[in-house]
Amino acid sequence: MTAVTTSPFGSGDPFSDLFNRFFGTSPAASPPAVQRVPIGRLLSDASQELLATAGGRAAEDGADLDTVHLLWAATQVDPGRQLLAQAGADPDALADQVEQSLPSGDGVGEPRLTPAAKRALLRAHAKSQEAGASYIGPEHIVAAVVEDPSSGAAGMLGSEGTGARRGRKGTGGAGGGSAGGGSSATPTLDEYGRDLTEEARAGGWIRW
Repeated sequence: MTAVTTSPFGSGDPFSDLFNRFFGTSPAASPPAVQRVPIGRLLSDASQELLATAGGRAAEDGADLDTVHLLWAATQVDPGRQLLAQAGADPDALADQVEQSLPSGDGVGEPRLTPAAKRALLRAHAKSQEAGASYIGPEHIVAAVVEDPSSGAAGMLGSEGTGARRGRKGTGGAGGGSAGGGSSATPTLDEYGRDLTEEARAGGWIRW
């Protein structure tokens, strides 16, 4: 028996049942039949691996799948690790930080998506469409997590990334704001978001 047959998302397509509902593509949720596209076809192989890794950890801990699980999974598998490194983070240091904040519970069976995780995946879907991509890639998922400053994952990434960016680019001065003059409440997250969004638009280093 392999790990593939015991997916934390249940039997059959591990992503269709879970994601079709909130993307509105399940038979019960979709209005016109023309929009009933299986969500498994929208996720790249790398995204499926990332989500399976996140879901497996959430199921192991008896918790709902949250954005911190998505971020943790990105530190575990490529191309998520490459993506974080290119954006200025140390994947291993970030993994250690996220590990300490992963929620645990007494849930059993298939983990549910938290509202924050749903928002992140919906934004990832929108980002893939904006980029003209035919699939949702890990770069869309990570960028969507980063751009939600209200999520715990974004806060951890911003905290870790501040030091990483100073070391890599030599930036630093006190009170150094964004170039536009508008003082963003989350300048580091804004930088991550721009970097990862550009990666998504370029689409050059991930194979669909």
